Amino acid sequence: MNLTHDAMLVTLRIHGWSGHRYDRSASQYVAVHHDAATTAGRYNKRLLPKAALAALNATLNEARKTHYNHTLPWDDVGARLLPVANYERYTASLNSLIERMLTERSRFIADYDYQVEQARLDLGRLFRADDYPSRDELRGRFSAHYRIVPVPDSGHFLAELGNGASERVRRDIEQHVRERLNGALGDLYRRLGEAVGHVCERLTEDENGRAKVFRDSLIENLRELVDTVPRLNLFGDKHLERLCLDVQNRIARVEPDVLRPTAASAKFDPAVRRRVKRDAEELAAHFAGYFGAERATAHHAEAA
Repeated sequence: MNLTHDAMLVTLRIHGWSGHRYDRSASQYVAVHHDAATTAGRYNKRLLPKAALAALNATLNEARKTHYNHTLPWDDVGARLLPVANYERYTASLNSLIERMLTERSRFIADYDYQVEQARLDLGRLFRADDYPSRDELRGRFSAHYRIVPVPDSGHFLAELGNGASERVRRDIEQHVRERLNGALGDLYRRLGEAVGHVCERLTEDENGRAKVFRDSLIENLRELVDTVPRLNLFGDKHLERLCLDVQNRIARVEPDVLRPTAASAKFDPAVRRRVKRDAEELAAHFAGYFGAERATAHHAEAA
């Protein structure tokens, strides 16, 4: 694997407005009328009806989730590793979500004056006009953009160093990169293992022997994961490839309604449910050894 050719670094920046405001006067009023210390609590006003920001915030949250799902951990300052193999899927998904965010932002700003008037009625004497940003300010507060840069080569850091120091620094850099890659590999095992474990948990009956409720997303999320993980597997980790394929064939291809024992589901098959639960438990046991960094490091060393 040549990291500078096989991957890049991507940073996503998302900005929003909470629509909440701390009200000092209301907090003091509550404290006085309940004989409480002024430090006992805070009154945070919801400046707009909850539904006003729902679509816009949902889009921003989906962009953040998509960014994490399609990349690997890298550093502590926001950059994540984006394999070249996943570049097109990542950029297409993020560009679509950013475009949706712009549409939702325009719709929100167009309705803003009406929503403020609704808030005036909801808040009563708690309403303060100066709590509300202008339309132009709001347009600047809601934004999302990503930046992609190459993964730096160790030679980039060594050009200014003398020969004596460069070898030591090179070893330190290479060790640091190995640790990050091992962490990224462990992250893939963790994602798959947690998703399979969640299937196990939802297909296990409760203490009264009744089937637990689950949504279609239980399987849909797993399908998305087994589609994404091979593009994130920079390491060519064969064991991960086999486990991913097993998850796809043994669990992800099953329709949720086949596993759901409800009166409305004519597709329910108890034999398939038992088989999928058994397979999920078996696969979860395989993943269990790869959640810790030490196990992921050892396995990556073997794969290398």
